[in-house]
Amino acid sequence: MANQKVSDLTALGGTPANDDVLYIVDTSATASKKVTYANLMGASGGTAGVIAAGGARVSITTSTDAGAQATVWGGSLGFSYYLWTSFMANPLTTGGDLGTPGSTQITVDLDDITNGLFRAPLAGTAGVYVCQEFDSSAEVAGVVMRYFMYKCDTATALALINGTGDTGSLTATLVASAKVTVPATSQHIKPMVITSTNGVALAAGDLVFGCTVYDGTVTTTQYFPTNVQMFTT
Repeated sequence: MANQKVSDLTALGGTPANDDVLYIVDTSATASKKVTYANLMGASGGTAGVIAAGGARVSITTSTDAGAQATVWGGSLGFSYYLWTSFMANPLTTGGDLGTPGSTQITVDLDDITNGLFRAPLAGTAGVYVCQEFDSSAEVAGVVMRYFMYKCDTATALALINGTGDTGSLTATLVASAKVTVPATSQHIKPMVITSTNGVALAAGDLVFGCTVYDGTVTTTQYFPTNVQMFTT
C-alpha cells in the first residue's frame, strides 16, 4: 500500500458502508487524514433529499368531503397548476385515521395520480411537510385534515414504465402520514405547519405521490392554499 497509488487500488464496486474509511487532505492543517463515509455523507446532506415541493389550492367539494376521497397533490393540468382537484377513493374513511405506513394500501387510477407523481432521488425514511392555510367559512372551523404520502407498488410502477395503462388492480402503499385540526375560530388568519413522524423506508427510484383528506362536510366548495414537501431523511 505504501508504494501503491490510490488510482491503482481496486474499485469498491458498490455503495460504501457507513464505517468505510476514505482518504482526505485537510487543507487547514496541511495534513492527510481519514474520514468515514457516514461522516462525509452527513456533512453533505447526501443521505436525505427533497422529492418534490410546491403549492396550490386544494379544492374540497360535496363530492370529496367527509373523508370519502383523497385529493391528489396535482390537478388535471399538472402539479404546478394553481388548483388541485384530482381525487380517488380514500381507504381510511374513519375520521382522523392515519393508517399504517408500510401496510395500508390505496387503489389507484393512473390518470388520477400522474400529475402528482414523483421519483425519490435518494433512499431514506419517507416524510411529508405541509404548510396549510384555511378557508374562512365557519363550516371549516375545528375540522380534521389528513395528509398522506403513498409509494406506487410494483405493478403500478411497471404500468407507468411500460405504458400499459390501468390494467388489473393497481395499488400504492402508504409511507408517511400526518394530520391537523383546523383552529376553532378565525382559522383563515391562523395558518399551520405539519410534519409527519411515522415514515417508513423508501428506496431510490420509488415513485410517490401525496394527497389531502378532509374529514368535515361542506355545503359549498372550499379552497385551502397548501404548500407541500415530500422528502427522505
